[in-house]
Amino acid sequence: MNEPKVRELKRSELNWERQLHRKAEIDINRAGLGEMLQEVQEIENLACQEIKGLASRIKRRKHADVKDLLKLSYGFQQSAENISTFLRITGSINVIVKELTGQSSDLQQLAGECLCNLTLGDEVCCEKVATFAGTYLMTFLENLNNRPLNCTCIWTLQNIISSGTKAMKVLHSQGIVARFIHLLAETGYDELYAEILLAIDLILEYGFDFISEETILTKLLPIISSKKPQPSSLKVLYKSLFLVRFETIEPSTLQLITSHSVDSLALLLVMNAHTDHCVETVLAVRILANLIAKNDVTYCDMLLSECQQRNVNLTDVFNVNSKAGHVQICKELLWFLGNLQKAVNQHKPELHNLFQSLNVPKLLC
Repeated sequence: MNEPKVRELKRSELNWERQLHRKAEIDINRAGLGEMLQEVQEIENLACQEIKGLASRIKRRKHADVKDLLKLSYGFQQSAENISTFLRITGSINVIVKELTGQSSDLQQLAGECLCNLTLGDEVCCEKVATFAGTYLMTFLENLNNRPLNCTCIWTLQNIISSGTKAMKVLHSQGIVARFIHLLAETGYDELYAEILLAIDLILEYGFDFISEETILTKLLPIISSKKPQPSSLKVLYKSLFLVRFETIEPSTLQLITSHSVDSLALLLVMNAHTDHCVETVLAVRILANLIAKNDVTYCDMLLSECQQRNVNLTDVFNVNSKAGHVQICKELLWFLGNLQKAVNQHKPELHNLFQSLNVPKLLC
């Protein structure tokens, strides 16, 4: 599958998930607007002509109130044609951006939702949102005191990133990578951190087009691997390491990545190889196996030491997954353990039988 199709698939998955949860999120995040729910039910089907009239009215007034923003937000969800109709009215998007940067927290949230739903359109729509609102979205993302608006802004940026090269170029010119790197370092382990990781994952789909090898090696890898493991962190670590060919990694960063991956295996072992976490197991194993292949025996010593410190018995990791019937994971683990045993055999023959009592699944025998 070529890269544009991969990005298109990721974008479709993101958009589908967002639309499943959008209405509930709007109502949860909108304080004091419960009286609007009845009116929301009445605007489930807005025609293009109504969107055109709304766009012209807010442009003329240079202001959008709560009802305007609600109607537009729901209208943008209903069809791509509604989105295109709105953006064809020159100056209409400026009004939405004006409300986003205004003083009313309710209008800010609703304006953010409007922009987010506008990015459900095609790349041309996303490029326009990036041009007019990109810097504001990034600025509000850094205001960690307003988490509902943070989430709306990061979702909007994710949609723009995944839409294509043209829209991403606009965000890149506005310094999005540096902003995300800063937020990764400053943000704790929470929902926003996971969303930022997803956004970076989408940027990495473009290879080195928008992020340099130096940035990956000196900033991205050290920051992510120094934090608590989670599914998104392993994915970004693996993709970043793949881009730099698992090479030229500073020793201190190498130590952090190893600790992060072994910590992940420790957590997965506690979860008893639950099916929901199979991807994390594979990613952790692939990271460690590739690092073994790219480094000398001193790395193997470090890896074994990390496992010992965290009470991670690699034989147990294999057997738990074997018992759970995870044949693909067992194949990955056999490759990993084989690389480790081979490296150890060459330099420490006294450890020639590190992995005893492996219960290999019948399908692999």
